[in-house]
Amino acid sequence: MPKIVFSLLALALLGVPFLSVADEDVVISDEGVSLSYAEMEASLRLIPESLRAAAANDVGERFELLNNMLQMRKLAQKAEDLTPEVPGYWELQFEILALKRNFVYRLEQTQVEFPDPEALAQEYYETQKDRFATKPETRASSHILLASPPGLPREGVREEAQRLLDELRAGADFEEMVESRSQDPGSKARGGSLDAWMRYGDPQFTPPYSEALFTIENVGEYAEITDSQFGIHIIRLDGIREGGYYPYEEVRENIYKAIAQEFRDLAAKEIATKYNITDDAFIDGAAMEELFAPYKTE
Repeated sequence: MPKIVFSLLALALLGVPFLSVADEDVVISDEGVSLSYAEMEASLRLIPESLRAAAANDVGERFELLNNMLQMRKLAQKAEDLTPEVPGYWELQFEILALKRNFVYRLEQTQVEFPDPEALAQEYYETQKDRFATKPETRASSHILLASPPGLPREGVREEAQRLLDELRAGADFEEMVESRSQDPGSKARGGSLDAWMRYGDPQFTPPYSEALFTIENVGEYAEITDSQFGIHIIRLDGIREGGYYPYEEVRENIYKAIAQEFRDLAAKEIATKYNITDDAFIDGAAMEELFAPYKTE
């Protein structure tokens, strides 16, 4: 870069004004592209705080930031001169179109007036309790694990687990058997307890375990021996917390969110409907037939 140009830029970056070449609102220009004061102000709001601070405190960092901004505009300006013969031209146009469409959608949605959700939320709670307020039954359990890595034969392990289960059902001491036989170190230290309340299908636990646990009818009884990726489990039911419904106060925020989403979806449909094709539209039927002819199926 010629020294005289750099000197002018340096003065500007340091806050020393110099004469504008075209528009008094332009704060920097080069090779036909420019940034106005408003653009620069908006750009600074949008970039990360660390970059703003670096550019504010260091002239070199500021120059690099402006260089990047001008590079982006020069490349964007070059795109304006592209013609349909350039590969990817139409893809670019449709991407720009989609960005503009989405921007207007969001803009119009901000202008939609949403109702006070409280009255609706109360109604939703009363009429859609199963959707919003179901409190599932949860169960506590303990187990004995006979470890068996996946892929290895398990017949002998299953036979051993069944023998132990038969002894437990006949009155053997569960905690003693946990101490002598279980191969799950975590629960073994707690007498076999998982120390957790589990709902049916709880994703925190392997599915075969929760499925087996919910086959047990009474506290203190055992499920049939259960295979999982960890090995063979002997599972005891230790407690049941009955299901029901959460009070309104505990689910109100979730209902608010659901109502807001429903109104956003409805608003989006109404916005789209505003821009549907009208009765006054012109459609060249012959051209349409010609355009779609290559894609017709017999």
